[in-house]
Formats: sequence, structure tokens, C-alpha cells
Amino acid sequence: MKKNVIIASALTMVVWSGSVMAANEVQFVGVVSDSTCDLTPKVNGSVQNLVQLGSVATNTTGTPVSFTLKADPTATGCGTTDLAGKIATISWAGPFNTVGLKAQGGVATDAVTLISTVNAQTTAIQSITSTHSNAEFDATKLTSDGAQFTAALKGGAIVGDYNSAAAYVVAYN
Repeated sequence: MKKNVIIASALTMVVWSGSVMAANEVQFVGVVSDSTCDLTPKVNGSVQNLVQLGSVATNTTGTPVSFTLKADPTATGCGTTDLAGKIATISWAGPFNTVGLKAQGGVATDAVTLISTVNAQTTAIQSITSTHSNAEFDATKLTSDGAQFTAALKGGAIVGDYNSAAAYVVAYN
């Protein structure tokens, strides 16, 4: 009986120590604002949050894929009068480096996604990176043109699949 208790205790310690070693971090993002107008990702006009980047050769950049973060003009806080005179600052969070969005999974760990604005307010085209993760847009355009971006897969030297994800928040000022 004593031997079984020792074995059970040892097994419990192994299981719990594995659980502790598997701990990871959780990130929380949000915005406090006096006005809200949620944006929805659209790829080729369809509401979806998956951008298919296709295939690229090693050390080359693929064809940019357009996507838009767009507001529903009938939603609360998204009317033209609600957004008039406001700037929408879109802030990105994720595993960005100074080039783009790093891989979170897959074999091609040195590949990145190059995300660029198309119609930002100050500088129309700007890259989203770890050193420049915000872009400002005229808030009234969010219901018509939307905040337009392109994404392109830039291959590194390692061949294989690539996947990653990024979160965004919008602040209206």
C-alpha cells in the first residue's frame, strides 16, 4: 500500500510539473473610447478573417493580397455624423519584427507577412512593423472605402508552410 502511494505521488508530480512547463502567456488588447464603431475584415469583398497569401519561392516576395477593415454604416456609432471629424487609429498587435509579421507556426519560420496600408491619412502607404504598428485613417471613410491594406508573404531561406495571426484595435479621436 505504501509503495502504491509513493508511485501515485510521483505520477502526480510528473503530471503537474508537465502542466506548469506548458504554461504560456495570454495577451489582452482593447480600447477605451467615447465612441465605438467596430470594423470587420473583408477579403475580396467577402467578410472573412483569413487572408490566403499563396506560395512564394525562397527569398522572394509574393503578390500582395488586398484586405479591408470596414465599418457597417447601419451599426450604432458608425454613421457619417458619428465619425465626422474623427481620426481612426488602427493599432496592430502580434509577433511583428522590423520587417513584418513573423511566423507563429509552420516550418518556414524565417518567412514574414508584409502588411502595408493603402489609404492611410498621413502617408497613404506605410508598412506595419514592430517599430510602426499604428496607422491613422479618416474615420468617415471606414463605411465607404474602409481602412485598406495589402499583405504579401516574403519567403526566407527555409521552405515549408507559414501561418501567423495579428490582432487590431481601433481608437477614434
